[in-house]
Amino acid sequence: MDATNGQVLYQREPDLPLPPASTTKIVTAIVALESNRRGTDLLSVTKTATRVPSSKLFLRPGQAMSVEDLLYGLLLSSANDASLVLAEGIAGSVERFAEMMTRKAREIGAANSHFANPHGLTAPEHYSTARDMALIFNYAMKNPTFREIVQTKAGSVSSIATGKVQRVRHIQLRNHNRLLWSFEGAIGGKTGYTYAAQKCFVGGVSRNGVTLIVAILGSRDLWGDAGRLLEYGLRNYEALKTAPTIAAPSQTDGHVALGPEKPSSPLFSWEEERKVQSLSGYLLQIASFRERERAESLQKWITEGGYRAFLEKVSLNNGDTTYRVRVGPYAELVLAQEAAREIENKSGFRAIILPASAVSPFQDKPS
Repeated sequence: MDATNGQVLYQREPDLPLPPASTTKIVTAIVALESNRRGTDLLSVTKTATRVPSSKLFLRPGQAMSVEDLLYGLLLSSANDASLVLAEGIAGSVERFAEMMTRKAREIGAANSHFANPHGLTAPEHYSTARDMALIFNYAMKNPTFREIVQTKAGSVSSIATGKVQRVRHIQLRNHNRLLWSFEGAIGGKTGYTYAAQKCFVGGVSRNGVTLIVAILGSRDLWGDAGRLLEYGLRNYEALKTAPTIAAPSQTDGHVALGPEKPSSPLFSWEEERKVQSLSGYLLQIASFRERERAESLQKWITEGGYRAFLEKVSLNNGDTTYRVRVGPYAELVLAQEAAREIENKSGFRAIILPASAVSPFQDKPS
C-alpha cells in the first residue's frame, strides 16, 4: 500500500478474514494513545494480567508501570501482560477495551475486523484482514509516539513494586521487527505469531521519497515474503501507481512469488488448486513445523476433536526437516471441504486440500 494516498499496489486475498495474532497490538496501542491517560500515568498490574501466556514481561500483581513503558513492552517485545494492563487500566475490563478496539478500527475504515482481546491470542470473533491491517498501521504511523516506539531497536522499561519499600525492576527490550536491522529504509512495524495465525507482519519502509506499507497474514516465510513484496513495490513504484492493482501472486514452496493467476477458493493452495481433482481421495494439510513436538501437540489436539490426524516427516532441499500435520483421507472432495471448514471454525487453522495421490509416501510412520 502507498502510505501517501492509500492506493493498493499489490494484493492477494486482501479481504479474507484471518487471525492477526500480535499485529492486533497496533490497535491496542492506538486506543491507549488516544485515551485520556498520559504517558506518565501508572497502571496497576492485576492477577488476571499476569496469568496470560507468553510472550510477556513477567509482571507481578501489585506492580505498576507507566502507560509509556507498557506501550514499549507491547510494541517491541509483544508483551501480552502489558496489553492486559493497558486494557484493564484504561477501559476497566478487557471486554470493554475490545469493543473500543473494534469501534476504532471501523472509524479508521477497517470494516472487516473484529477484536475480542488486546493481545491477539486466538479467540472466536477475533479476526482482521491484510487490507484492514495496512489501513490501521498507516493510521497509527501518523501518531508521533507510536512512530517513535516502533522505530526503536532496543531499550528498557521499569516496573514499580508498590509497598512499604518501593522497588524498581528494569526490563530490557529488543524489537522483534528484523527489518529494522536488515532492510534499508525500514520505519517500523509489528510482528505476530500463533499456531492458528502462523507468521504475521505489518510494517513500513521509506526510500527515495516513497513510503510503502506491507501487511502479511498467514506466512510461512515471513521475512522472505516481506522483503520480496517491499522490493517489488519500490522497484516498480512508478509503474504500479498508474496501473490496475495487481491482484494475484502464485506460490512456490510456501513463499510469495509474483504471478498472473488467481485461485477460486481459499481452501486450496495456489499451485495445488489446478491439481486437486483426484480419483484417490483427498487429504487436509493443517500446518507444518520444524519442531516435531509442536506438530505432535497439534496432531493430538485435532485427533481429540474426532479427526484422523497424522504426521508426515519431510526432508527439505536445504537439509532441514519439517513435520506436516495432515487429516484424512476423504473419499469425496465435498467431505474434505466440510472437514476443512469445521477444523477452521474450531481451531482457526485454514487447511489446504491435497489430492491423496499427490502426497509422497510417508518417510516416517504416521503417529
